[in-house]
Order: sequence, then C-alpha cells, then structure tokens
Amino acid sequence: MEKLIDMHTHTNYSDGELSPDELVNLAITKNIKTLAITDHDTLNGVKIVKENKNIEIIKGIELSARAPRGQFHILGYDLDLDNKELNDKMNQLRDNNINSVLSTMEQIKRDYNIRFGYEDIKELINAEHNLGRPDLAKLCMKYGYADTVQDAFTKYLNHAYNKVRGMGKGLFCEECIDLILKSNGIPVLAHPKQLKMKKREFLVLLRYLIDCGLKGIEVYHSSHSEEDMNFYLEVANEYNLLVSAGSDYHGKTVKPDIELGTGKNNNIKIKQLSLVDEIHKRR
Repeated sequence: MEKLIDMHTHTNYSDGELSPDELVNLAITKNIKTLAITDHDTLNGVKIVKENKNIEIIKGIELSARAPRGQFHILGYDLDLDNKELNDKMNQLRDNNINSVLSTMEQIKRDYNIRFGYEDIKELINAEHNLGRPDLAKLCMKYGYADTVQDAFTKYLNHAYNKVRGMGKGLFCEECIDLILKSNGIPVLAHPKQLKMKKREFLVLLRYLIDCGLKGIEVYHSSHSEEDMNFYLEVANEYNLLVSAGSDYHGKTVKPDIELGTGKNNNIKIKQLSLVDEIHKRR
C-alpha cells in the first residue's frame, strides 16, 4: 500500500493533544511517509522531535494572520529553526497569547459568571505550550460548564473572544510571509475556505499574497469539499503555486472528527505533492 502525506498537524505545544513523539508514532501506524508538524505560532514542539528512519518529518509552523472575518493562517515549511528573528517573534506571540487567554477568561467571568480555581489558572499560565481558547474550553469541561470543546466554544468562548480580540489575533499577513521567507522556509496559505470570502474577493487577496512572496496553497484540507478542492487546484495551477495537503489533526478531544492522514470522512488521502517535491529539491 502506497504511503500517505500529511502536511498540517498539531502537537500539545500548541492546541493539539499528543506530544511530538506520540504524533510521529501515530503517523507511522497510519501509514504516513511524510509528516509536517505545524503548531500554532511556536517552534517548540517540532524542535524536540527525534529523527525516525520510518518517517520523514518536515519542520513547520502555522502563523495566525489578522483577518476581517474567518480564519487566516499562513503555513511555513522546511524552516531554519534557529532563525533569531522568527524565534524572537514567537516568544513575543507567546506572551500575547497569555494576555489574550487571561482577557477571555475575565470576559466569560463577567458575561457568564464562569470562574476557575487559582491552581488551575496558575498551571495554565505556567504551561510549556502556547495557550489558546482550547485550554479554556477544557477548563469549562472540567468545571462542568460544557460537555465538549465545541460546546464551550459555542456557548461562551466565541462570543467572549470576539469582544476582547480588537482588530484580530496574529500578525499582519505580510509579516507572516516575510518571517517564513527570512527563515528559508516556504510560505503556504492554509485552509483558504476558512477565510469565508467570495471567489472574486479571495482571488484579489491571493494575488496580493503572491506579490508578498506566497509560494503555495493548501488545496486539500479536512474542511474542504471535493468542489472546494477542485477549485483550489485550478487556482494553484493558474498561479503556479505549490500544492499542499493536510488533515489539520489536533486529537480526539479538540477535533474528534478529524483523522491523521485521511482528514474528515476520508476526504484526503494524498500520496504525492508538489510542495514535498520542492522541499526535496532544496536539500
């Protein structure tokens, strides 16, 4: 059986559940030959991954960019993990994430009278991973305010986060691309459907991102329908962009319907990608 490629995964150093080594071991059992670890706004997880002769590990990251609506993320691949500018910016974002989580915590206390114990809050702030709303969702579950992570988001966190986030989370898209390029990486637009833009509006943005140095697009993603994938493949071909694919795997609690390597209801089973071919050429 030909092995699979998954270029979009998360560990417990951002909002995933598995440690980097646990994720790698799972990927091996799932018949994956190439795995990219792309934690949100941190390199700490991929930095500690041990080399494994049974699988190829791609060093990546997923940077959050500001967007008027929807989710705007830029993936970076084959990075220089020691790049000082990138590391300094990730440390800055870690501090920003702590402040954002604390602000959201205060907002749900005001709006819904949701309170957490001091020890849980202390443990959260001192955690090694990048903090995010899933951490608050898990606390909501622990304290009985929600049954699932999605339940917590729907009931409390989406509304509270929108109140406190101001102009939006993350860097400007130009800075995301620049940081990746300066780190000798390949910048790729993640899950474009989640931008929630009409096609014409999306193409205007895409052309601008290409001018900024964007090199690829995530055509195949768990959230994409077959129609979406066909459209983004056409776009990739038209604009000479590298094609990527990823499950966006987080684990069974955060995204229970997403499987490593195969996405949602087996909607992605990718065995060859121009992005991976390009990474191989660079080596």
